[in-house]
Amino acid sequence: MLIIDCVVKDAIKAYQTYETVFKTRLIESSKNLPNLSFNEVIFEIEDIQFHLFDANPQMGWQVPDSNAVQSMWFNIVVNDANALFKRAISAGFEVIVPLMKDEELGIWNGVVKDPFHYSWVIEQNIQDVDFSTRRQILNKRIEKL
Repeated sequence: MLIIDCVVKDAIKAYQTYETVFKTRLIESSKNLPNLSFNEVIFEIEDIQFHLFDANPQMGWQVPDSNAVQSMWFNIVVNDANALFKRAISAGFEVIVPLMKDEELGIWNGVVKDPFHYSWVIEQNIQDVDFSTRRQILNKRIEKL
């Protein structure tokens, strides 16, 4: 099982935001437990478990820097990228790369950053493009930069 741990300012609020955007399944939450020093929520998106923790400097748990370039992101492939992109924007996600169709790669995709500073690539496959072909296309694009 893959579990992704994320530090956010408020785990309860973060989960409430995520559940309005993604199809989630709540597993555990500290929401109704008394006298806790921090909140945590465990939930799933597409069979991947996410474990949210409140920021806690004493434990070394820091939220991502909102100005830093992210070297990791979540990529979610769905059947309707447009609908998910709209839900994300409505929930306060910031558009980093607008949702666009890339026929050469056979996808719709765009990038958003959630209010908790994590980036999400939202993608929809529209045709199969094999790995070797994708690499050739991307290499040509990089060479033009």
